Amino acid sequence: MHRLGLSTRVESRSVIVAVEGELDIATTNDLQEHVRSAIEDHGPWLILDMSGLDFMDSSGLNVIINAYRTVRERDGALALAALNERVTKVVRLVGLHRQVPVHQTVATAVAAMEALEKRQAG
Repeated sequence: MHRLGLSTRVESRSVIVAVEGELDIATTNDLQEHVRSAIEDHGPWLILDMSGLDFMDSSGLNVIINAYRTVRERDGALALAALNERVTKVVRLVGLHRQVPVHQTVATAVAAMEALEKRQAG
């Protein structure tokens, strides 16, 4: 059985959703719903912490693209953090890294998101 671990925390004004396990056709709806409620509850400055993500297929990419569209519609932003080598290859293969910033760590993603928020606000 496929399991996807999801948790949410807020750091600065960014909402960080940690994704663990395998993101595929069997688990994408879980992430989609979790992201939707995280944005509604905490705002559109979203970071996906993928340090615990072992695998992602094209259905996972679709969830990320939908999340990107949602935060953009709400004048926010999306960043990906702490991708492993396999997930990085998938993201780069489709060119997603050209639209969505990819950071080595959650901390660098939070710092970049803070800077972006300040530029948009100021």
